[in-house]
Amino acid sequence: MFSCKTSAPEDTILRSSLRSPISLPIGDHNSGCKVIDLNFHGATVHIGEISFFNNYTAYITIKFRKRSLSGFPATPDQPRSGSVWHTLVPKTRLMADPHCENGGQDFRIFGPNQMSADAEDVTGLRFICKQPSPHWKSFGIDEIKCYSRADMIQTPRSSKQEDPLAEMSKSAASNISLPNAGNISLYLQNLHSLSSITSAALTPSLTAQALGRFDEENCYEINTLAYN
Repeated sequence: MFSCKTSAPEDTILRSSLRSPISLPIGDHNSGCKVIDLNFHGATVHIGEISFFNNYTAYITIKFRKRSLSGFPATPDQPRSGSVWHTLVPKTRLMADPHCENGGQDFRIFGPNQMSADAEDVTGLRFICKQPSPHWKSFGIDEIKCYSRADMIQTPRSSKQEDPLAEMSKSAASNISLPNAGNISLYLQNLHSLSSITSAALTPSLTAQALGRFDEENCYEINTLAYN
């Protein structure tokens, strides 16, 4: 659902600022819903893609606000566009199961194929994050970045680096060379021959004659007797 290509340089990311997440309570209880607002410092932008790292949000909806149209007074039936939030990305599942962590920290990209509207003359974005499971102490989204249509990206650029131990494991695995199949076959043949020779040498059964090594003139050595 989320494709990947080459990433855009850092200086092409649209300048923006975030407001602190707002939790929507139900009485004294947490509703499992948070709202994060993002603005572009008074500028209007044309958004091509949005990327972020999930932080245990199960569902997300993204809305956008457009530049106000001057010269047209607002009415109850026709408010100014700058005061209306339009749906940009409909409610989308980010975690397969809200109670399990699969997808809880994935990198996500929303491009034109996931957007339900053309995000032109945008002055702000609103991220509505929902997590119905009580298993997570906190949830949200991190490292939100927006790109103009001309600078669309498809792969993550983040300070999160891959585990160095994983890198070492990959390097060690790439240096392992497998033995020649012919040498393995010859080794197995030699091992089988040696096993056959050893088995033939040990074939005679344990008879009374074999046990007679303890006999001394029709009697037993006292030190060889076992007591029950």
